[in-house]
Amino acid sequence: MIQAQLIKMKRTPFAWYLFLSTVGLIGMFLLYNVLYNYKPVEERLQLLFEIYGTFLPLLHALTVFFIINPEEQMANMYQLLSVKRRITQFLTLAFMVWSMESIRLLLTFGLVGLQVGMMVCGKQVLLFILGEALLSMLGVTFHLWLNLKFGVALSMFFAILELLQSVMYSNITIVGIWKYLPTAWPMEWKSDVMNQAWGGQLPFWGSCVGLIVIAMALFCAWFCRWEGRKK
Repeated sequence: MIQAQLIKMKRTPFAWYLFLSTVGLIGMFLLYNVLYNYKPVEERLQLLFEIYGTFLPLLHALTVFFIINPEEQMANMYQLLSVKRRITQFLTLAFMVWSMESIRLLLTFGLVGLQVGMMVCGKQVLLFILGEALLSMLGVTFHLWLNLKFGVALSMFFAILELLQSVMYSNITIVGIWKYLPTAWPMEWKSDVMNQAWGGQLPFWGSCVGLIVIAMALFCAWFCRWEGRKK
């Protein structure tokens, strides 16, 4: 099923989008490290983590668009519902988006870590990559649902709203129930990684993982009952 999706995308701009967005992020981050190498490593890493977390919703929405768009171009949206294992189809699409986002995350901060020095910041970079990859599952699935149900316009609209929320959260201390919003998770995880406080936050992060599992189950249940987008 994954192979079939990859074959469809060969004749789309997806490969160029993935290449240019990944190279653009890596280039921007590496250039920042070169220009501001006089600043402490922790300060540079914190800013880069914040920038990535801020633009993550937009990256999710764009990746989902480039994967779903071929289905729309080929009038294949209703054929997604004809397979016997519809949950598998939905999870395959979600896994593809998540995989592309995780590969970009790994390449970007892997190279940043090598440039700064893995002996100095390797643990922080690794923890951020692992945590961000896990926590992004909900954002990926949410934008996949928006795109399937309502189209790319609403997905991009929410991506911009989430981006603005992330900018706000990067400049304030998040307290109370607001910490459980997915847009706050990258900033909270960044703070815990940089302050080496994630161990004391295990109950909170465990509840976030629980929210991801519940949301994934609800999205899968919705897809089983979905009758196609109403034009």
